[in-house]
Amino acid sequence: MNQTDPARLHAESIIIDGLNASYFFDPRVLERLHRGGVTAVNATIAAWHTPAETLEQIAALAEVMAAHADIVMPVRTVDDIAAAKARGRVGLITGFQDTAPLGDDLGLLETYHELGVRVIQLTYNHANRVGAGCMAPEDSGLTPFGRQIVREMNRLGILVDVSHCGPRTTLDAIAASERPIAITHANPRRLLDHPRNKSDEAIREVAARGGIIGAVAFGALLTRTVPATLADYGAVIDDLVDLVGIEHVALGPDFMEEMPAEVAARVLQGTPPEVVQQFRSMPPTQGFESVQAMPHVTAALLARGYAPADVQRIMGGNWLRLYGEVW
Repeated sequence: MNQTDPARLHAESIIIDGLNASYFFDPRVLERLHRGGVTAVNATIAAWHTPAETLEQIAALAEVMAAHADIVMPVRTVDDIAAAKARGRVGLITGFQDTAPLGDDLGLLETYHELGVRVIQLTYNHANRVGAGCMAPEDSGLTPFGRQIVREMNRLGILVDVSHCGPRTTLDAIAASERPIAITHANPRRLLDHPRNKSDEAIREVAARGGIIGAVAFGALLTRTVPATLADYGAVIDDLVDLVGIEHVALGPDFMEEMPAEVAARVLQGTPPEVVQQFRSMPPTQGFESVQAMPHVTAALLARGYAPADVQRIMGGNWLRLYGEVW
């Protein structure tokens, strides 16, 4: 049994939430991140949004950060993450979950980078100009425009995320990127056959090129047993570690706290009715119901026999390494 004090290890470590889709304009979300001891979070602030809407979202997030500067701060570099830890604040990494905010303008990537965007998922659930999402009926792979997007993201230092991409688009993006990429929030498909989960091939290819897989905590992607539990989450982390090694596994819980009903409806637009029903009826993962329960994950990993240094890698060190290589 590991005798390390979980609370102390958590407090002393850099903790990174690799994907969080909560409503960051609600102060309660920021407070929960802070109470959970999160050092930095990949904060989704745009997905299906137009360029104009996206710029409004970025400006609104800047106002939120300024209003709550006592507990949050912007992150553009890995040094900012270290600063957030030293100051006891939560560093917000601006991220997108689709390339829709680009429209058809490749040049907007540089603008978004200058505004602090550091992670972009290539597609959401459906097809776009870049490739196919995991719910698209056909996946023809990364488009020529998509290859341009990946090259420009590599040049600028924006992390490529393929979490919601279809199988072929995922593999094409891995092959096209000259920098390591991420599956910020998905689990192994062989553990649960769900379109949002990833094949062993995709997971191995991401890891082989230095990338990271963030384990998602949403029950529908964890287990068919309802409700899912923290033990189920730990089992997925164990499986990923066995598959690709501890240096390529991290957290991507995908919390959607305080999400307004109209935003949730837009998230689910175009998905089959049974998927909508599952999304709405799925209870939170027991023991990891909220980002403020992040210390429970540190304790659970220690209880599962991970060495303290390996717990620190999974809880944030691996993301920190990847950000440093890409940004």
